[in-house]
Amino acid sequence: MTEQYLREFTADYISGVVSACEGIRDSLVLINGPVGCKTYYGFAAGRSTVMPSELWRLRGGLQLSNAMGDKLLRSQYFAGSPRIPATNLRYEDFIFGTREQLRRALNDIFTERRYDLFAVIQAPGTSLLGEALEGELEEISREFGIPYLFVETPQFSENLFLGYDAAMVRLLRLLAVPDAEKKPARRRPAVNLFGFYTYARHLEGDVAEITRLLDLCGVDVNCAAGAGCTAGSLRRIPAADANLFFGPERCHETAEYLRNVYGMPELVLESMPVGFDLTERFVRRVSELLHTDCAPALADIERARARAFYFIGLQLGAGGFPRGFRYAAEGEWSLLYAYADYLSGYLGIAPAAIHPLYTQCKGGGERRLKELLDSLGFSKALESDIAKVKDAVLLGSANTIAAVLAYSGNIFGIETMFPPSGYIDVLPKTHLGSTGALYLLEQLLNAVRLLNAWD
Repeated sequence: MTEQYLREFTADYISGVVSACEGIRDSLVLINGPVGCKTYYGFAAGRSTVMPSELWRLRGGLQLSNAMGDKLLRSQYFAGSPRIPATNLRYEDFIFGTREQLRRALNDIFTERRYDLFAVIQAPGTSLLGEALEGELEEISREFGIPYLFVETPQFSENLFLGYDAAMVRLLRLLAVPDAEKKPARRRPAVNLFGFYTYARHLEGDVAEITRLLDLCGVDVNCAAGAGCTAGSLRRIPAADANLFFGPERCHETAEYLRNVYGMPELVLESMPVGFDLTERFVRRVSELLHTDCAPALADIERARARAFYFIGLQLGAGGFPRGFRYAAEGEWSLLYAYADYLSGYLGIAPAAIHPLYTQCKGGGERRLKELLDSLGFSKALESDIAKVKDAVLLGSANTIAAVLAYSGNIFGIETMFPPSGYIDVLPKTHLGSTGALYLLEQLLNAVRLLNAWD
């Protein structure tokens, strides 16, 4: 467990490695450990986007060329979950070694389904065995013609983003060979996106909104790394005109690697584009970097602002949000900065508590968030205990929302991060961009009604 808080945990290093590898379409992420070791990751991974392998057995309504059959789904490795299998080690494997069971698992899986990449992640207990498995995996890789990644996990107690960042660098070293792709002749510039991961609450909607805004700026997306991209698109990373990095905590090492290897133009976003102001800053910076016209994107943001003003005035009147209406939030520094900028700086809502997670990560976000809260007169929010918040909107994971609600009461929860409550999003949603600003405003307006009703 990492950064123990409310008797819960934040996602760990292995979760980050799984997320980076699982975010590549047609990849296999195999946990080398007992089947119980896959339960958490198999349940959690990829819930924020549609994966084709989940659409098997639709009674002929949809034909998929590479769908997962019942035989594989019900095997000892998958145990009914369509992703993140385990080698299903038994106690004798921990005595005599895992090599034989690992080979058996990969042979059985590759016989049933095609993959473009496979990653073998050692469970913490398996890492302690200190086995040299690279030779075996190299042989299997040559036999099936599939590139592989092998990850030991002694960093079990480190956090999600450290694992994600390190795994993304290794994937780029494996797949994105320098000078392998020449820049094609294009009508419009193209960019690579970094910082999106499968454990995000609204991955599909987040990427769709950023892609939409970039399109309005006359910019295409070459690859959204770790967000349902293909192995082929990762190989085409060098063909882009620039790299965009969303959140220093998520891709600090990735940015450093790409900077040193390719020297491509880049834009590092110190905070996610949440709210109208940060979204406007984002599109202006992209257009300045790539010399495109962001006027259509700015017009889109202004239309969204006008809609926001209409509903704020209609529901709340000229006074805006009530003075006693407050919010609390948890997350990494750059995400907290974005929420504070929009909710406090733009909508004028006071924070009851701001609780940073993943503070081990690099990026300098702590200073920026403190400066923002100081300028708004809310510096004490960083010192407040989120577990004691009541009569407020709480932005965080479903676990935190449930824990605070159980002890504080009168809480309106807005899920912004993993783990989720299990709410099924048929339509993709986001808190990013102008679309996300309106969706978050919608949630806040409904929170005012419900919190007042509970008084």
